[in-house]
Amino acid sequence: MEIGASTSNFYPEQPETALKQILDAGFRTVEIFLNAPSELKPSFVDDLKRQCDDAGARVAAIHPFSSFLEPFFLFSPYQRRADDGLDMYKLFFETAARLEAPIMVLHGDKAAGHLDEEAYLKRYERIFDTGAAYGVTVAQENVVRFRSESLDTLRALRRSLGEKAKFVFDFKQSGRCGLDPEAVIEAMGDAIVHVHISDRNDTVDCLPPGRGNRDFTPLLRKLRAVGYDGVLMLELYRGNFADMGDLCRAKDYLEEITCHL
Repeated sequence: MEIGASTSNFYPEQPETALKQILDAGFRTVEIFLNAPSELKPSFVDDLKRQCDDAGARVAAIHPFSSFLEPFFLFSPYQRRADDGLDMYKLFFETAARLEAPIMVLHGDKAAGHLDEEAYLKRYERIFDTGAAYGVTVAQENVVRFRSESLDTLRALRRSLGEKAKFVFDFKQSGRCGLDPEAVIEAMGDAIVHVHISDRNDTVDCLPPGRGNRDFTPLLRKLRAVGYDGVLMLELYRGNFADMGDLCRAKDYLEEITCHL
C-alpha cells in the first residue's frame, strides 16, 4: 500500500501551493481537492499536472468543492436540475482525465434525501456511467449525514450495481457515523478503490496516524483481506497537525506497519 497526502490537509491554502509542499516533502502520490470553479480551467489544471510530472508524482484522486451541493443537484427530485448538475460534473471528469486521476470522490445524497432507494441507485449509476465515459471511476465515500453513513446503503449499492459500486473508505467519517470502521470495510468489501486515513483519540477524531490511540494493524489487515492494496491517503484538517513533519512522520509510521502485514 502506498501512502499519499491530500492537498486538503493545507486548506485554505491554494491547491497549487499545498501540492508544492507535499511534493517537496517527498510524497509521490497525491489527492487534489479543487476549491473553486476557476480551478477547473484547463490552464490551471495543466499547471498542477506539470508540477506532478516534474516531481515524478501521480494524482490518485480528485475531490470536488461542490460535494455539499450533490444532494441539491445530482440527487434532486427535479430532473432538469439533476441533468444540469451532471453537466456541471462533466467538468470534474474532464479535470480528472486531464490530471490522469482515475478516481473522483462522491459524497452523494444526504441521509434525508427525497429519492427512494431505487431512484437513488439509478441516479448513482448514471453518474458512474458518465464518469466512466471519461475514464474516471466515481467512488462513493462514507460520510456522516449522507446516505452513505448507513451500512445498508453501502450494501444496497454493491448488491444492486455490482461492478459499478465503488467506494472511498474514510476512517474518521466511520467514527462520525458511529460505526466500527471494520464494519464499514466489510460492507464495502472488494469495491474499495481509495482510502482516507487519519487517527483519533478520546477527544479529537482527526489526527495524524501514530498520534492517536488507534491500532492500525487490524484495520490494515482488514483492508488487505478484502483485496485492497491501493493508496492510504492522509486526509486531515489544517488544525489537526503542526507542520509537514507531522505528515512525514505519519507516512513513516504507516509504511512501517504495511511492510509487516
